[in-house]
Amino acid sequence: MAMTPVFTCLCGVQKKTTNHWVLASVTPAGITFMPWDWKLAQSDDIIVLCGEGCAAALLSRCLGEWKQAAPVDKELTVAV
Repeated sequence: MAMTPVFTCLCGVQKKTTNHWVLASVTPAGITFMPWDWKLAQSDDIIVLCGEGCAAALLSRCLGEWKQAAPVDKELTVAV
């Protein structure tokens, strides 16, 4: 008997057959959202999201992290 994977969103909701889910890939270069693909969803580097609300929350969280992660080097700033 083959095992069927259970997909769970970051918010804790489990995927059902009629849900319209989204996939995301987060890298240091950016974030990419993709339509649902069963095979791709099984990849360890893919984030499974239950819909637009969780996708927007992930984007917001990533934007906040990127904003905080870029310290300004005082030697590289130019005085006006």
